Amino acid sequence: MAEKAGMIRWFLEELPKLRESGIIDSGTEEKLQNHYRERLEKAPSPQKYFLLALSIVGSVLIAGGIILLFNYNWDMFTKTTRIAIAFLPVALGAALSVFTLTTNRSQAWREGSAVLTSAGTAVAIALLSQIYHTGGTLNEFMTLVLLLALPLVYIFNSVALATLYCVGLFMTPGGWSGHTPLPMLACLLAGILPFAGWHLVREASPYRIWMRYLAMGFALFAFIVFGEKYSIGLMLYTAGAVFMLASMGPRDKGDGMLRNPWLPASFLFLLILLSIGTCSGGRVFQIHTYSKTPEGILYFWLAEGAFLLLFVLLFLRDYLRKQVDFHRFMMMTLVAVALLGTLFEAYKADSVYMRLVMIVYMGVLGVTLLMRGCRETSMLAFNGGLLMCAILIGLRFFDADIGLLARAIGFIVLGLGFIGANIFFSRRLARAKTAEVNHA
Repeated sequence: MAEKAGMIRWFLEELPKLRESGIIDSGTEEKLQNHYRERLEKAPSPQKYFLLALSIVGSVLIAGGIILLFNYNWDMFTKTTRIAIAFLPVALGAALSVFTLTTNRSQAWREGSAVLTSAGTAVAIALLSQIYHTGGTLNEFMTLVLLLALPLVYIFNSVALATLYCVGLFMTPGGWSGHTPLPMLACLLAGILPFAGWHLVREASPYRIWMRYLAMGFALFAFIVFGEKYSIGLMLYTAGAVFMLASMGPRDKGDGMLRNPWLPASFLFLLILLSIGTCSGGRVFQIHTYSKTPEGILYFWLAEGAFLLLFVLLFLRDYLRKQVDFHRFMMMTLVAVALLGTLFEAYKADSVYMRLVMIVYMGVLGVTLLMRGCRETSMLAFNGGLLMCAILIGLRFFDADIGLLARAIGFIVLGLGFIGANIFFSRRLARAKTAEVNHA
């Protein structure tokens, strides 16, 4: 949004020049001025983000200071006083929340109220556990804290608390000290997804860009918790295709990599996965039989089904908008390849065929990215395709499973192909430049 506001300001500065040049008349200039100044007023300013950040940081610091203050004098208090102190932070947070909601305060107040109330709840749980010596593990504590924080995210529409929620999710699976049941982990993840989805689909949401970053965190949590239950390779490939497909819309609108983090992240993610797949074949989709339980398989396919459903919805949306191009079909092919690889692994088929499929797929994707970069003069697509081709060629150069003679012939053919492509595109660019000069 900041980039669009800057473009609007630039356009407003250009309007008088356009009128003086006779390109537009004074009436058109006035209408454009009124229209774009109204849009500029509605755009969130950097000052609002600055004040919002100050309120969030201030709330966290106050909560931390209260905790340290009471911790310093904790042994001096009686049990009754300790219980009262345990509820004091949450009471302060609740009072601030009521004041914020009843007086309809700004988003900065809402963010601070949500964070302070949630922090007060966590302090109360921790102190009561210490007072009554109930014990418990970190993952149990975080599960309870997140369950109580989830309603506050929706009540206050708090992106700050949603961010803390995303971080807290990774403390819930547990480790050697115990494990949170899969149904509870699924509920924790499913509970926050409507909030993230609402801000992702609303173009007017000021949190839309930040939610793109949080979405990758939620996906990572799904990999860790559910992927290992059956075939994490399948889930990784499917999720990578989903994020790549989702990134194409913002890319077509001209969003840069900071505003569209899905594009570089999913490209590098898939580049690594494809590189591994060209070396290991179907083994990248290995089924983890050691944790193959009916419950684990059920929740794996629920998570994988959610990714597949999201991919289908995104593809149908692009199809209805007539935005389906070759690379979107390549993402659909990648999902099919991943499902095929899992099927091969399930039946313990020879992974040599899957290696060949992955090599061909990576080669076709890399070459088409190179061609797209040349056709659209996009350095991002060209460099991406060049990197993919270079990695694929480098891996094949050291591939001991391919004979030396076959590698030698293959590299010569590839070299001649690249030289021929260079000559072809050089002549094509020269003809286009000559035609442009003659037309001028």
